[in-house]
Amino acid sequence: MNAALRRTLGWIAAVLLNVGALLFVVGLIVPRAGGTISVLTVGVGLLIGGLIVGTGWFLSSRERS
Repeated sequence: MNAALRRTLGWIAAVLLNVGALLFVVGLIVPRAGGTISVLTVGVGLLIGGLIVGTGWFLSSRERS
């Protein structure tokens, strides 16, 4: 995997984890708005997505060394 793709995966993982953590905390503080999906659920989903992308980034960087 080339360096640009590894760097992009790292940035995507970081953004997903940070936004997911923020939405998770907001979902804990703000009461549910009565929609079909809560902010907390979206935050958890983004955290899981960030973990998956971060795992791919980590494994690709280990592959090189």
